[in-house]
Amino acid sequence: MEKFRLLVFIDDDKPTNVFHKIITKKADITEESLFFSSPIEALNYFEELSKLDNPTLPDAIFLDINMPEITGWEFLDKYADLDIFPSPVIVMLTTSLLNKDHQKAQSMELVYKLINKPLSKEVLYSLHSELKKLP
Repeated sequence: MEKFRLLVFIDDDKPTNVFHKIITKKADITEESLFFSSPIEALNYFEELSKLDNPTLPDAIFLDINMPEITGWEFLDKYADLDIFPSPVIVMLTTSLLNKDHQKAQSMELVYKLINKPLSKEVLYSLHSELKKLP
């Protein structure tokens, strides 16, 4: 199976990041993963990428919704201002069962889908299959 080149995870919950590191390694689905526990640090990373002529962009960004520093929604607003094109697929991650979060994710152009966390190998495989079919 062809692997993702790069996946980026943005989640303030360090145990979740550790779990996702383990899952991505066990799934053997990516060549490289970057984990940010600070959405501000992640924004700085993407800002630096936006200044490069031919940046290596991730195949997907996994973004937590509820973070204390800035929310995933606020991150998306700031990320959109960077004009990164083509934008990587953005998957929102949540433990929330709130319908408003699902509706908001569906209404945002940058968001590919919203997935409940934690991720599993099966969800990663499914997402990989879906993304390979995109134009």
